[in-house]
Amino acid sequence: MNVLTILRSVEELLYEVMSWLLFYPLTLWKTLRRPLRTMAYSDREQKDKPEKQYLETLSPPLFLVLSILLAHGAAFAFGLEVSSVTSEMAKYVVQNDQALLALRALIFGLPGLIFAWLVLELTGKRIDRESLRPPFFAQCYLSGATAILVSLGFLGIRHPSEAATLVGTGIILATTVWYLGVQWTWLRRETTLRPIPAFGLTIVAFAGSMVLAGAAGALLS
Repeated sequence: MNVLTILRSVEELLYEVMSWLLFYPLTLWKTLRRPLRTMAYSDREQKDKPEKQYLETLSPPLFLVLSILLAHGAAFAFGLEVSSVTSEMAKYVVQNDQALLALRALIFGLPGLIFAWLVLELTGKRIDRESLRPPFFAQCYLSGATAILVSLGFLGIRHPSEAATLVGTGIILATTVWYLGVQWTWLRRETTLRPIPAFGLTIVAFAGSMVLAGAAGALLS
């Protein structure tokens, strides 16, 4: 590899990272403002050539990962990282940034995986790595937006100020209602379910994902 090739690689890397400064907030705004349209956009992009995909936004998995990184950085900046743990495994996770980020990715990505699987089941499609990709990628937009909002809410709750605690609680409640509403509408759009059964499945799927995520998060208790 010659110097020119290295410089071009650095140039591409620099442009990619700097473009995140624009496309991350743009992707977050689009997801919060019109989540179903953003998820439909992801479905369409999956049918395009790889080099032409997601030119107007960040790719869904990248958006989710950056949201988790930002949440992790915010918690570190405010000195609100988990510090009091007992088990050896918990200590390893807390003291290892990669392990902690992987755990957070699992917690925030798990609900999207369950909803993607549920849609495939309800529509009678074969579940494999190829068929799971489009609905899971669409779900990553929701998971990324939820990750950053819920993390900000928890920062408020853990702040000693009572006002910050109330604001943080409000953010988490509003985000939860928004998330469930989007998932309910998405299930109805992707399947033939009527409103009440779709709502019931939304609650069950969300509750199940929270139980599994809580089991993973118990490592830090």
